[in-house]
Amino acid sequence: MTLALLDHLFVIIVLLLIFPVVGWWSYQRFKKQALRIGEPALLREYRLTLVWLGALLAATVALWVDMGRALTGLVTREPIWGLDSLATGLAVGMGAMILVRPLWIAASRKMADQFAQAVGDLALFLPKSGRALRWGLLVSVAAGVAEEIAYRGYLLPYFEAMLPAWAAIAASSMLFGLAHAYQGAGGVVVTGLLGAIFGVIFVTTGSLLLPVLLHALVDVSSMITAYLALRNRPEATAATANA
Repeated sequence: MTLALLDHLFVIIVLLLIFPVVGWWSYQRFKKQALRIGEPALLREYRLTLVWLGALLAATVALWVDMGRALTGLVTREPIWGLDSLATGLAVGMGAMILVRPLWIAASRKMADQFAQAVGDLALFLPKSGRALRWGLLVSVAAGVAEEIAYRGYLLPYFEAMLPAWAAIAASSMLFGLAHAYQGAGGVVVTGLLGAIFGVIFVTTGSLLLPVLLHALVDVSSMITAYLALRNRPEATAATANA
């Protein structure tokens, strides 16, 4: 991948500045609204997130095509390292986590209580009603597509033009984590690690299909888990009553 000035500007302005900084600011504003009016603020934030993700996807694809690159290059590449077994192991491990977590929460009140305590203020951004869950699932699928194309399909080759593959995975994962700065330091670390896993799977298999699928399913699992853990709590009832 031959880099141009527009590539650098896109990474610096959009991926390094706008998404982390504006995303954090938008979430602070949302928290104030959610505490005041409850679920209507959450539904509005989900819709706004879908707009942001759509804009990210459109901007990434438009820049890629404008640079004269084949569109397939955003979702396929030459596999490296020959570690198919590693990619399979990572995918199976994540698949188990995706499946087990909501089942565990549904079966154990204690686990649900621990989950609710662990998420803290992020509970404001998680669904507590069927209507909010449906919007949350849409956001999950959109994030799986848009973020993987932007951060793995585009950003990883961008860094590979300057760095070894392992360093490119690390750098793109760091920016992916920073995009989730609104989740706090823990959220940045966790999403950064997930981004690294998705990056390894991408460069090993040569296809973005599995990272997109796993990313979407991780987010879907998180939404369902949150719904199961938070739906019957007093604060959830009060929030949905305002809807």
